[in-house]
Amino acid sequence: MQINPAPGTNSMPTQEAGTRPARALPYQPNAWVDHIEYDANGQILLWIDMANQGPQATAYAHYSIYANNYRSGGPWQYTVAPYANGKDGTANDYFNIGTNYGNGQYDLTCVGPNRFLRRFQGNANGAGKGCEASTYYAPAPNTGQEAVWFKMTNTGSSTVTYTITSTNYRTDGPWTYQVAPGATVSDYFNAVAYDNGWYDFTVTVDADSSWSRRATGHIETGAASVSG
Repeated sequence: MQINPAPGTNSMPTQEAGTRPARALPYQPNAWVDHIEYDANGQILLWIDMANQGPQATAYAHYSIYANNYRSGGPWQYTVAPYANGKDGTANDYFNIGTNYGNGQYDLTCVGPNRFLRRFQGNANGAGKGCEASTYYAPAPNTGQEAVWFKMTNTGSSTVTYTITSTNYRTDGPWTYQVAPGATVSDYFNAVAYDNGWYDFTVTVDADSSWSRRATGHIETGAASVSG
């Protein structure tokens, strides 16, 4: 039966508030900036790794990477194999962010199944070029349940301060971390224990206001959950 909107109203129905039961899904997407390459010809290559992680990842996962600013092309499409024989499914690709492709500036988004998103912004020639924050999944020490972890590194010559802000789901924070030159600091956020597996965080660094990493998604446990 077709339901027609009342005259003068928006033709799109309003989504109902709240959450709904959700089945366990057979993939666990992740993505991060692996490294940045520089060459003598002005090319700067940003390498992005994609993964389908853990024994709950039993099906192929599809990813798309979009250029939000600075360059054209795309979206670029990838299908990542499931976890098998004790190994995660992986794929990677590089993006020219050098001459005529942003001249060092970049803004790329990787999206995948079940609201998965990673956004990478920065300037490969800026003060934040020695900074990186990648994500992984592992049990939280205090609950034993799966959490999203952030690994913050500093390959520069000066101490930097990272800030992690909850973009959705949580109302506490922000959290700050000082990372010395050559050092790495990690921290975890209990997504399964506190937020039904959902997470959405943005990482920034004081050395470079153009640099940020956003991480959004859902941690699968093999059990039913709720919509995000």
